[in-house]
Amino acid sequence: MKKLICLLLTVILSLGALRVCGEDADGNENDISAETNAEMMPETVFTPASGSPYEGQDETLNYWTLPMDITDEAAVWEVLMQPITVLDRGKGYSEKSQIVVRSEPDSKSAGVGTVTCITQGVHVLEKGEEWTKIECYSSSFHDSPILNWNRLVQGYVPTSYLRTTVPNQKYGLVIDKLTQRLYLFADGKLFSTLLVSTGLSNAKQPYNETRSGEFLLTSAVGTFKSDNLRCGYALRFNDGDLLHEVPYTLMRDGKGKDYKKCEAKLGTKASHGCIRVQRKKTPEGINMYWLWENRVKNTKMLVWEDWQGRQITVPPDDMPLYADDGNEGTYHSQDHCYADSKRTEPYASFTYAELDTEPYAALTRCQYCAPALRKAEIEAINEIYAPGGDHDPVLTEALKTCPRKLKK
Repeated sequence: MKKLICLLLTVILSLGALRVCGEDADGNENDISAETNAEMMPETVFTPASGSPYEGQDETLNYWTLPMDITDEAAVWEVLMQPITVLDRGKGYSEKSQIVVRSEPDSKSAGVGTVTCITQGVHVLEKGEEWTKIECYSSSFHDSPILNWNRLVQGYVPTSYLRTTVPNQKYGLVIDKLTQRLYLFADGKLFSTLLVSTGLSNAKQPYNETRSGEFLLTSAVGTFKSDNLRCGYALRFNDGDLLHEVPYTLMRDGKGKDYKKCEAKLGTKASHGCIRVQRKKTPEGINMYWLWENRVKNTKMLVWEDWQGRQITVPPDDMPLYADDGNEGTYHSQDHCYADSKRTEPYASFTYAELDTEPYAALTRCQYCAPALRKAEIEAINEIYAPGGDHDPVLTEALKTCPRKLKK
C-alpha cells in the first residue's frame, strides 16, 4: 500500500512537472509558457480551514479564514480579540472534559473526533435547534473516547452546549508549528517573538502532535513533572496540553537546574504535545516567566497547522542582523540582547546575505532574540513541507492511521 501511495504521488508530481514545462500528459507542447503559467496560477493562501469541504463558504474574518501570515498584524489582532465559541455542558464538566463530535445529528451515530470543553474553539457551520454542525481539529489524546489525532473534522454537537466567551483584550498569542515560534501580540502589534517546541509525533505516539486550533489559556497549573523533566509556569490550554517553560532536569546535587538538553531543541518539535517556551528573555524582556506573571484568564492563543505546502519565507538579503563579538560567537535579530545584558554598546551590524560568508559563517543562532534561520536551514524545512516531501498529506495520514482504532 505504501509503495502504491508513493507511485501515485510520483505520477501526480510528474504530470504537474510536464504541464509546467510546456507539455501535457501526452507529450504535446502547450501554448502556455512556464513563466506565463506561473503568473496565471495564484499564490496559495493557507488558512486553518485549508482542505475543508466548507472552505470558502465563510466570508467573515475569523480564526478559520485567517491567512497564516504573521506579518498581517491588523488581521491577526482582530481575530485574537474576537469572541470564541466553545462547548460547555455545565456543572460537572471542566476544561479537561471532552465532547464527542458525531457524524450525524444523532447521539447514537459514530464519533469523528473530540473537542475539549471550555478552552477549545469550534467553527460553527450550520446551527440548528437541537444539533449544530461544526468543524475543529480533533483533540484526541491517548485516552480520549474517539482516537483521531489532530485531524480537521466536521460533525455535529448538541446546540445547547455552545457558549461564547470574550477573550482577554490585553494581549494574545500565536503559535506557528511551521516556524516553531510564539508570537506575542499587544495593543494591536506584534510585540515579541519567542522560540518554542511543539509536539513531536511518531508512528507509535501520533497523539504527541500539538493540536491546532484556537484556544483559551485558563488554569494556572504551575510546575509539574514529566518523567525526569520538570516544567515550570504551566498554563492549561487543551486538556492535558499546557503552555510552559522549557523543561529542566535536576543536577546531581538535587538543587541545580540543567536546561541544556531541552533548550537546545527550542525552535524544533520535541515535546509530547505541550508547548515549551524559552526561559531566556527576548530583547523586549519577554519569556515564559513573563507570560506567567502577566497571565490573564481567557487569553486567546491561535495554533497554526504546518500544512503540507506551507513554506517559510527566506528573508531579504538586505535584512539587518547583528554579530556578537564576544567568545560565544552568536548572531542576533537586534542590536541589543539579554544574551549580554551588561553590554551598553550595540552589536556590529551585517546583512542576511552575509550570514553564510566569513567572518559570520561560524556564528550560532542566539537563543534569546530568535533571529532568522540560515537559508540552508529554511530550505531544508521547506523541502520537508513541499509537495511530495516527508510531510506529504497522503503519507502523513497513512502514518497517523496505522496505529489508530476509531471508536464508535
